[in-house]
Amino acid sequence: MPIQVLSDDLASRIAAGEVIERPASVVKELVENSLDANSTRIDVHIVGGGAQSITVVDNGQGIPADELSVAFERFATSKIDESSDLISIGTLGFRGEALPSISSVARVEAISKHIESDAGARYLVDFGKSNAVEPAGAPQGTRIEVVGLFKNVPARLKFLGSAGRELSRIQSMLASLALVYPHVAFSLSADGRERLRTIGSGKLVDAVSGVYGAKVADQMLELEPDDSTAFYVDGLISSPSLNRSNRTYMTISVNGRWIQSRRLSYAIEQACHGFLPERRFPIAVARINTPLGDVDANVHPAKAEVRFLREDLIYSVVQRAVRGVLSASAPVHELGAGRAAGSIGLLRAPGRTSDSTAAGSIDASPSLSPSQKSGFTQWPEPSTVVEQSILPDTDADLTGAAATSTPKETLPVLRVVGQAHETYILAEGPDGVYLVDQHAAHERVMFERVRERFDQNASESQPLLEPATIDIGPGSMSTVQEHLDELNRVGWGVEEFGTNSLIVRSVPASLATRASGDGAGQVFVRVLDELSEGGTGETWRNRMLATIACHSSVRAGQILSTDECKDLIRQLEKVERPNTCPHGRPTIIQLNMNDLEREFKRR
Repeated sequence: MPIQVLSDDLASRIAAGEVIERPASVVKELVENSLDANSTRIDVHIVGGGAQSITVVDNGQGIPADELSVAFERFATSKIDESSDLISIGTLGFRGEALPSISSVARVEAISKHIESDAGARYLVDFGKSNAVEPAGAPQGTRIEVVGLFKNVPARLKFLGSAGRELSRIQSMLASLALVYPHVAFSLSADGRERLRTIGSGKLVDAVSGVYGAKVADQMLELEPDDSTAFYVDGLISSPSLNRSNRTYMTISVNGRWIQSRRLSYAIEQACHGFLPERRFPIAVARINTPLGDVDANVHPAKAEVRFLREDLIYSVVQRAVRGVLSASAPVHELGAGRAAGSIGLLRAPGRTSDSTAAGSIDASPSLSPSQKSGFTQWPEPSTVVEQSILPDTDADLTGAAATSTPKETLPVLRVVGQAHETYILAEGPDGVYLVDQHAAHERVMFERVRERFDQNASESQPLLEPATIDIGPGSMSTVQEHLDELNRVGWGVEEFGTNSLIVRSVPASLATRASGDGAGQVFVRVLDELSEGGTGETWRNRMLATIACHSSVRAGQILSTDECKDLIRQLEKVERPNTCPHGRPTIIQLNMNDLEREFKRR
């Protein structure tokens, strides 16, 4: 076939495929135009999953009658001109491709009234064939109706999903935009049935309530932005007790543009590491603000991806913001509230004054009256009869006068009752009964101790009486070489022994009584597995330290004396984040007194 220039009609349909992939793409482009027009209300109506019809109505500035037909020409836009910098783009749309692309594969009717006009105008484009602009009565704003999408492109129509699946994509996309723009009232109806509605109050928590429901909104924690800097993030993150099994509940935007970014999603995941169980993900809304010149939105036809000039900086800003609020607000799991709300509820912390709150500290205790306190034992210092092999000596700063927190500032004052199933410590507190997972609790204690010593470069090692020889995978040797300084710093002493073998000669001191001989080698292999998961800096370091803490801790099934139980609870009261182990499992669960009385028919 000889080289030839394609007709305008065919070229338009090919170009439309880059911008308009399915009905959700149409809705996204039209809604973003509405947002660029400063709309405060956007209503979307869908029939047949969008393949039959899509209608978007807004109350924005509108389009002047003499510009209505021009808006449907390729590369026609009011958002940039010849002098514009294609990097520093402050609007959602800018290419001038959306309307012409849509109208080449559908019948499109636009009715609009500009804010400075006395009357509206109507314009119809029927699968690329334009008509004359006609006067029409209309309120301020724009109404665009798209009918018969892809009817002239059967191949594209064939690859659409079912009406329900296409509607699901539309609803998910519109929900994300509603979360990014809480000051805009969004609504979505499909085949006459309302699917989504937000009130546009300007409060992000209200938008979350409209998208996910009031129960979810009540369990969201607010990110605290530092808007004095050029790079900051605001938004909401779910409390650790509220999580999901996939990543689709994380919404990310940059300068008002909803984007999809695996790297930034990973930043949120890593910030939640240690607060959530493995393979569980948060509900999050992260709205990133950067200088316009630091973001290039002109890298993807659908503008779903962007390129950052300083991506590492953005990564750290997001991670730091999420980690900070989780560190300060981690709650105690409460079983009674979970049944009432349909999910695990919270025992909310009363909050500390700013001058007493240290970075990463938690306050999960209710305020106690003198009468409440009198019924519970104020324990003395940890007993000296506790075996050294089970619970190491309490750090000096936990018992000295210079301690910055007291038990009632971190956990409720608890009285140990006993041990159940050689796994759980039973205790009573002012608001009910508490169950403490002895392994998870001790793992948290050991993790913070090991991490503190690592940060202070004060880790100790213990030589093994019999060095352990281990075989490792082909790629693991490079991991050892890459992280050898950090491994030595935490207390590991290893040497290469052949191509894919190592000799472990010493272990971190905290592992001395629990890892010897082959056991030390197995723990080291676990550490290498954690390092191989990837990540940098604090990400992999915390995983390594968590693995060491896990193998240094008391086990489920291990009998503890009453004094040992008391000592463990006392140490847990002193850590920064007592409510979860470093892997995200809860250390303590509350059985609310009201629920206990209800179950026993006392009320």
